Amino acid sequence: MVEENARKDDRHETNTEQDMDSGYAWIILLGSCLTFLLGLGSLKSFGVLYTEMLDHFSAGSGNTAWIGSITWFLLHVLAPLANFLSRRYSFRTVSFTGGIMVGCGYLLSGFVTRIELMYLTFMMIGIGYCLSHTSSSIIISLYFKKRRTLANGVKYSSGGIAVLSFPSIYRFLIDKYGLSQAFWVIGAFLSNICVASCVFRQPNNILNYQNKALQSNDAQLEIKKSIFRDLTYETNDQQKKLIERCCNALNLDFCLFKKRRFSLLVLAFTICSFGHITNYILIPAHIKTLGYSNTHITIGVSIIGGAELTGRIAVGWFADLNFIQKKYIFVVCMFVGGVFALISPLFDTFTFMAVYAGVAAAFPASFLALISVLAIERVGMENFEAAFSIMFVCMSVPSLICQPIAGWMADYYGSWYPAFILTGITLIFAGVILLIEPVVIRYGMGKTYSFKHVDKEVASPVNCIHLKAHKQNKEDDEIE
Repeated sequence: MVEENARKDDRHETNTEQDMDSGYAWIILLGSCLTFLLGLGSLKSFGVLYTEMLDHFSAGSGNTAWIGSITWFLLHVLAPLANFLSRRYSFRTVSFTGGIMVGCGYLLSGFVTRIELMYLTFMMIGIGYCLSHTSSSIIISLYFKKRRTLANGVKYSSGGIAVLSFPSIYRFLIDKYGLSQAFWVIGAFLSNICVASCVFRQPNNILNYQNKALQSNDAQLEIKKSIFRDLTYETNDQQKKLIERCCNALNLDFCLFKKRRFSLLVLAFTICSFGHITNYILIPAHIKTLGYSNTHITIGVSIIGGAELTGRIAVGWFADLNFIQKKYIFVVCMFVGGVFALISPLFDTFTFMAVYAGVAAAFPASFLALISVLAIERVGMENFEAAFSIMFVCMSVPSLICQPIAGWMADYYGSWYPAFILTGITLIFAGVILLIEPVVIRYGMGKTYSFKHVDKEVASPVNCIHLKAHKQNKEDDEIE
């Protein structure tokens, strides 16, 4: 009933031609910005909470870092599920539900006295972040075409506004009420994600598909019975069919990895996310280790927000000018961030850390403004949602381990400098992958895969789980 009501509401609101790059598309962008500001902005300000948790739980840098890494991991790995739910029910419903989970997660965190239980409450927060972030990210690309890069840059920069202001708010709440009570206030404030989600409308192309599916209730019932049979009779063939159905539902088209340029892009983004996410605890924790006050930690995290605010908009605007290929913008951003991370052990002042915080946010973090357009360039708009899901699943692996690894290195060596070096290496390596893309494609990966000769009846899910009989999969991977 809830599903049908949500769809009816969206069908009523989209009875006219959908606005692209104008009109209500800007309202969608505004809602996405507010959702991202509250959700990802608070997650990126986690460094202030992290330094407090180090003293509160006394569990070590590595073990405490699990709290944030679990949240980042769930944000990425559950993206396909959030995408499926957004199409099934509506972007509004999924994002609204995510806001409720984020608020409840912070509320429960205020009652936690053991770090093991904090892992559980932040799992709820991570799921909520994923639901709201994924739905707000995908819907923008469905409402923007010509200004897609700029729209994504504006949305991701809204997180910079939050990171610019949230650290000071967190510091005030902790000093006035303590860590536990601060969680309660933060949870209540972040529940406004629900308000921001209310402006979302289901895109017309998704509504048309849903309307056709709803025309036959008997067909839906038969599908449900078929899935139940697959779960009941665990034969080999039925297990394969179940895997295919699950991947179809979650829009996981692993055949996209046959597109060689897309495979390299996923690898570059996966490695880049290791260094990018590490910086969010690396900067405040290192400032604390250098002996500076909580005020300096707050300033350092706030600088990240200010640099993100300007950097991502600038990158999105410059990319839309098409002066150079967008992948080279990515390469430059990775190299600049990597070099600054590698030279960090040469300095031990707050001034340099402030500069590093600005560079890390303005350059490596700006890859998020390019993630959608680079993916669409390689797989096309018709495969964008599947590509988005795959990229976030792959990025979930480094997001889970990067912060604990940095923390354990700090515990072992007594310094955060080895973590800086590791961060610099990963960022530069991510840039090198796209820089040598022509060489790898021409000489290192053989001939282009063709789907024309694949028999769908005998195709194994291991070889190609979500095989599509469309001509676009014959992409020749030529470098522009």
